[in-house]
Amino acid sequence: EGKLSYTILLILTAGNVEDVKETKQHLIDASKDPLSVVIVGIGEADFSGMEFLDAFNPATDDGRDITKFVRFNDYKSYNALTEAVLDEIPGQLVNFYFEQGILPGQEEGFSV
Repeated sequence: EGKLSYTILLILTAGNVEDVKETKQHLIDASKDPLSVVIVGIGEADFSGMEFLDAFNPATDDGRDITKFVRFNDYKSYNALTEAVLDEIPGQLVNFYFEQGILPGQEEGFSV
């Protein structure tokens, strides 16, 4: 309580989202929280239905970008996979705290 915290949710999946509209709304609702969601598609499934997860457009979409989708099989090394999975997290974290008016060097007296 009273400490700054940020959560990264990792979801491993072997299939597509069944209800794109509902999933998108849940992600918009969750974007108000200190949260990033990383979804890794595993296996040979057709993940084309997951492309919307990485297509956030701040000009037309509500909320903030909290989601990153990657296909496990697209990466030849664990280092490349790790970089792809984590590359958006720092910006998402900074954007969340900036939108909350919390800047580096401020005292921790914040509660979400």
